[in-house]
This record gives sequence, C-alpha cells and structure tokens, in this order.
Amino acid sequence: MESRDDKLIAIIGLLSACLIGVVFLFTMTWLTDVRHPVDPTLDVQTCPQNRVNTQQS
Repeated sequence: MESRDDKLIAIIGLLSACLIGVVFLFTMTWLTDVRHPVDPTLDVQTCPQNRVNTQQS
C-alpha cells in the first residue's frame, strides 16, 4: 500500500508542477502583451484607402 501512496503523491506533484508552469507562462505572456507600447504611427482609421485596379479584358 505504501507503493500506491508514493505513486499517487508523485502524480499529484507532477500535475501541480505542470499547472504552476502553465500559469506562469500564461501570466508572463499576458504581462508582456499588456506592457507592450502601442505604436502611435500605425492607426488603422487614418490609413488611406488603396484603389483596387481591376483588369478588364
């Protein structure tokens, strides 16, 4: 019975470590995205519209 308890504790520890790793990576990615400065030169609403040239045959 000791062997089963050891395996169960090992699996729980492994799953907990994976969960902590995923949460850490998600948090770091989110913080990097939130703190990224917005480029003021790129404004979608002020971009001029390009003409679409269609070829007529």
